[in-house]
Amino acid sequence: MASLCCDSRTLADGSKSRTWRVLIGGGKRPRHTIRLGKVSQRIAETARLRIEAMETAQLAGHSVDAETAAWLAKISDTIHSRIAKAGLVEPREDAEAAAKSASLGDLVERYIASRSNLKPNTLRNYETTKRLLLEHFGTDRPVARIHAGHARDYREWLVSRYASATVAREVKRARQFLEYARDCRLLGDNPFAKIKAGSQANSKRKHFVIREVIAKVLEELPDNNWRLALVLARYGGLRLPSELERLTWADIDWAGGRFTVRVPKKEHLDGHETRTIPLFPEIEPYLRQAFDAAEEGSVYVLPPRFHADGYVYAGVRRAVERAGVPRWPRLLVNLRASRETELLLEWPTHVVLSWIGNTEGVAIAHYTMVTDADFERASQPQKAAQSGTGWSPQEPSGQKKTAIYPANAKCMAAEAPPRGVEETPETREKQHSSDPRGAKSGSHSEATASLIAMLDSLPAEERAAVLEALRQTTERRA
Repeated sequence: MASLCCDSRTLADGSKSRTWRVLIGGGKRPRHTIRLGKVSQRIAETARLRIEAMETAQLAGHSVDAETAAWLAKISDTIHSRIAKAGLVEPREDAEAAAKSASLGDLVERYIASRSNLKPNTLRNYETTKRLLLEHFGTDRPVARIHAGHARDYREWLVSRYASATVAREVKRARQFLEYARDCRLLGDNPFAKIKAGSQANSKRKHFVIREVIAKVLEELPDNNWRLALVLARYGGLRLPSELERLTWADIDWAGGRFTVRVPKKEHLDGHETRTIPLFPEIEPYLRQAFDAAEEGSVYVLPPRFHADGYVYAGVRRAVERAGVPRWPRLLVNLRASRETELLLEWPTHVVLSWIGNTEGVAIAHYTMVTDADFERASQPQKAAQSGTGWSPQEPSGQKKTAIYPANAKCMAAEAPPRGVEETPETREKQHSSDPRGAKSGSHSEATASLIAMLDSLPAEERAAVLEALRQTTERRA
């Protein structure tokens, strides 16, 4: 541990002068004295704490914390050289020389190595960014010689080769890599700081996989395990293979009609390690068949071979080819996106986001789609008017149904008696003798029959709401 010492002496004029020094080492480690000079006790104590932090980090084999690194960057060359002489930091001259000579290849390797617990997919993405950076700039290009102009050229080079979403992704990762170089004091400013990356959303690669296509692909899969993997992606919205490989029989709540999915992608976020999904009727038959066929003591829902990276993708791709249907982009991701789009037509947004496990912004940008069925329903507005309501089986359930009155609703309101008032021959005669459009008595008999039929088709609660609206309309007219 570092200790602080004060040297005090009396000057010729009788005043006292105090200087401070920090002692480090001891025991089996060599002792060093770092003289701070004539400073205040508060500044000396701050220096002791920072030097102690550097000594502790060196013993543990770690980098110093951000506050200590910032303090080191601000101190004078004299104090810095004394700390360097004690072996706690590299001399500034050497650091400047290293910054000038550090290559882009070394930086990228260093950055990837510094990221602990990288997921396999993230590591693959980083390797892709590394390949593109080194292909464009060269492995031996000094980091300090990359400026904003070079960064713009790199973006244009990407634009000439890739889609806009890929360009945006790679620019953001390059910015991330070079920001690490700036933190390591290998360059002053991040050359990618002002380069606009763009959006990573690519609507052209969205594709809604209809149920008829899935049915054809299911017929071409070799066994129930393969079919279960496909329906878990299409009707459960699972990420494949990461969420599929961790699904165990203990996660299935048969009585509760749900199952728990572990989310490796978000396991570092508190509260997002798992999510619960309903045991949808499209999934349950395949899941029960797999349970009946599972060996005694089996832990995982699907055999280990389904956990291998690329195994499910290759199997589904072959089945699609055998089924004779065009292969859609983002083969597995669009299965999950199709399910989320489907569920949002039936359930509230917050419920679907909880089941699928993404945010509303991500869902809109990368998952949800406008389908052909949406246009077909929108092009047939007469169906809603003829039925008397604007509700259809395709619309979200669990929400309040709102009655939509036909075009002659005002005429019907004149004919219907107010709620709670018994209809008499006198009121009936009065209603039929007053046509708001100047028509003769009895001209609304068909409209009345339509209203009665509509009311009979509605549940009691909605029928009461419609009658109440008609009563209010009649009172206003009176």
